[in-house]
Parts: sequence; structure tokens; C-alpha cells
Amino acid sequence: MQSISLGSTGVTVPALGIGTWAWGDSLYWGYGKDYDEASLHQAFDAAVQAGVNFFDTAEIYGLGESERLLGRFMQASDRPISIATKYFPLPWRFMGSSVAEALTHSLKRLQVPAVALYQVHMPFDFLMSKSTLMDALADEVQQGRIKAIGVSNYSAEQMKESHDLLAKRGIPLAVNQVRYSLLARQIESNGVLDTARQLDITILAYSPLAQGLLTGKYTAEQSTPPTAPGELIRDSVAMVLRRLLLW
Repeated sequence: MQSISLGSTGVTVPALGIGTWAWGDSLYWGYGKDYDEASLHQAFDAAVQAGVNFFDTAEIYGLGESERLLGRFMQASDRPISIATKYFPLPWRFMGSSVAEALTHSLKRLQVPAVALYQVHMPFDFLMSKSTLMDALADEVQQGRIKAIGVSNYSAEQMKESHDLLAKRGIPLAVNQVRYSLLARQIESNGVLDTARQLDITILAYSPLAQGLLTGKYTAEQSTPPTAPGELIRDSVAMVLRRLLLW
């Protein structure tokens, strides 16, 4: 399996990774109905045996269940595993210590002392400034609990600002995780890809197969009517609100 370096950090991971948004997520993906822990464990083992030992998760995936599942699977495996997880900037997280607390909980669920990559899930500021956030992340690199810092869904300007703040601490911004596929190529024209290349920031693509649209899974004979835009927005907002209230 080909490996890549995350930015200029020297941290290397397989060029192909496994996203685990659906692992343990019953609200959006229906975990526990169409698939269960046993089937996910089989998928984990098959990926690792094929040399794909890089898994991307987040504290908010399944309200922590994705991390817990990965933790259990890793404990039952004798192969080295690289983990990327994410910090979600909830409104009530307004102090730098919130980052340390969130990371502590993620590491506990994953049952590991450190992760290869720790990313900011969304570019929300709320009551915590970007400088406070980046300083808190830099502290964790220096303590050894994360090996590389990343962001997700950041614009070119937000990415550069985060890069510059971390540079003051002598730490590179390694990754910007964004939607990127043959059906979603906005980063090629909105400055994100060009800025990432200029700053030596790795683009980590999510939904590279457009959630199945590019796999041949959906055909004219096997399809469901698209959800009306109003219904999609309503359901998405309701899902986010439920997550925040349950957190």
C-alpha cells in the first residue's frame, strides 16, 4: 500500500483510508438495523489485511460509538493501526482546556495513548478564538498525544490563518479534510487546493466516491426518488439539533 506524508510533519499513513462516519451511527446511517458490530468488525479486519490500516473517525460519529468500536477492534488486532479523529467546536467549548478534555475522552474510547491526526471538524468559532484553539492543539502535539494537526471543511482563508497561527508555535498544519470527488471538485476553483499546495498541507478527501454514486451501486433500475430540498434541509437540521442536545 502506497504511503503519504501528512504535510511536512513526517507522519506517514496509507494513501487510502477508511472513513467511519457510518460506524455506530444509528440516527443517520441506521446502525443496528441494516448492519451491526460484527459486520463492521469483518470490514475492519478485511481492510487491515489488505494493507489499509488508516481509519478516520470523529467524536461526534455515533456520539462516540465509532471511536469505541474502533477501540475494541484495534484491541483484537495485532496489526499497527493509524487513527485520525476530530474535535467538534461545540458552542459551550470556549476554553483551551476543552480541547484537552475532548481529546482525553476520544483517546479513552479508542483505547490508545495518542493518535496520528487530530482535526477540527468544522470552522466554527463561537466563543473560542482560532488562536486559542490552535494553541491548545499545539500543546497536545508537544505533549505527544497527537502527532499531527488537521482541520476539516476550512476555506482557503481559514486554512491559511490556522497555518499561520500554528507556525508561531513552530508546528505545521498537516491536513485539510474536505469533500473531493469527480462529482465535487470545488476545491480546484475556490483556492483551497492551490493554497494547500503552497503551504504544504495535505488534502484528505472525504466522500471520494460521492457516497456510492461513483461505484455503480445506483442505476436507473435500482434507485429511490431524491429527497425534496426542503425535506433534506429539515432532516439535516433536526439531526444536528438532536446530536447537540444529546451531547
